[in-house]
Amino acid sequence: MSATLKQVPGAKGEAAGNARRPLPASRPPGTNRSHHEPATFLQRGTVVPFTTSSLAQSRVRLDDRGRQEVILPGFSGGKGVYITAWSSLPDITSPSVHDRALIETIAQQRVISPPDVRRCWAELATTGIGGQALAEKAREELAHAAEVRVATRIMLLLDCIRRSGGKVGPELMARLGHPDGEQQAKALLAGTARRIDCDVATIDAHIGELAALLGTLGLRSLPQPGRLRDLHVRLQEFSHAIGNWSRTTVSESAPVGHFAAMSSEHSAAIAGRAIAQVDALLADSLKLISNREAGKKSLRTELLRIAWLLDGWDYVLRVWADVVAERTAVDVAIAEIGRIVPIVPASEVQDASAHKSVELFRQYRSRVGHSEDWLSGDPDEADPAGPGPGNRDTRA
Repeated sequence: MSATLKQVPGAKGEAAGNARRPLPASRPPGTNRSHHEPATFLQRGTVVPFTTSSLAQSRVRLDDRGRQEVILPGFSGGKGVYITAWSSLPDITSPSVHDRALIETIAQQRVISPPDVRRCWAELATTGIGGQALAEKAREELAHAAEVRVATRIMLLLDCIRRSGGKVGPELMARLGHPDGEQQAKALLAGTARRIDCDVATIDAHIGELAALLGTLGLRSLPQPGRLRDLHVRLQEFSHAIGNWSRTTVSESAPVGHFAAMSSEHSAAIAGRAIAQVDALLADSLKLISNREAGKKSLRTELLRIAWLLDGWDYVLRVWADVVAERTAVDVAIAEIGRIVPIVPASEVQDASAHKSVELFRQYRSRVGHSEDWLSGDPDEADPAGPGPGNRDTRA
């Protein structure tokens, strides 16, 4: 069986690899590599949480024929990407047992979005196939999402009661979560039902559906945020931290740090607007419930957008956390971060910042080293003379 590594559609050249052995650290002989400038989130693909280090930040997406394929970041610090069929991944790499199972699960369920890929990972990891530590991490994430859903449901329930003129006293608050307290709360929903011309059972069911949708984000007022809301806060903190580092360091990696800071700031700003839109929808629970289908559709759209915007950043933050904890040399981490920074596709942004990420990426791409090809970052075979002032190309 042969596996073909190809470049991003629209760029020049192809990359072919041997299906019977792992990919080499550098590009295979006679191949080219391309930069990945996706126009949409679907073209960018979803990061798959593999445990194999060489597959870190690999993304799954559909090709133009509706078949799953994988985007592999450039190896050994390379700036380009390789693309191959999803089914060929086990033939060209050496994935762990967990990763082989995850590849099969994603193929069987044909998932491509961040929430679905995350669900597949969590369900698989809890079986213990990736080890006890990974299983515990997945269980904690699922348990936290369940807690957020329960707390969100209670807060929405109480908000509906208050907005309908009902009184929520300390006694009811203390009994919520217990059968008698639930019955009392549902009885108080009668006022909501009359106000929006709906029955109590339908309102209660809809509140449950909304809470289920919000398990990864949660309400702004909750003491413990959902995973995505927490990730957004940490992304903002990362942007400030790496930005400060890039401004104060004398390292040659400073421009890469600046690129990561600007890219993370851009992603966080757009995600922040989407989160604010969700919070605005939730600000009036009666209005949201009275327009059940439209409200649920709007929420689902914004939540998916948030998941796409934050996809891939959790790994970047872990790399930076190792720097802070002094487990990784800063220059090594910065090089890795520059290689895998998620870029917001220009067509996914509707305001004046639409092309900011693409411009940042092209500026970063143009900063090639001595005797490097400006498009791929590969050694320039046409210039054997070696490093020299004329071998640096700074085109955007």
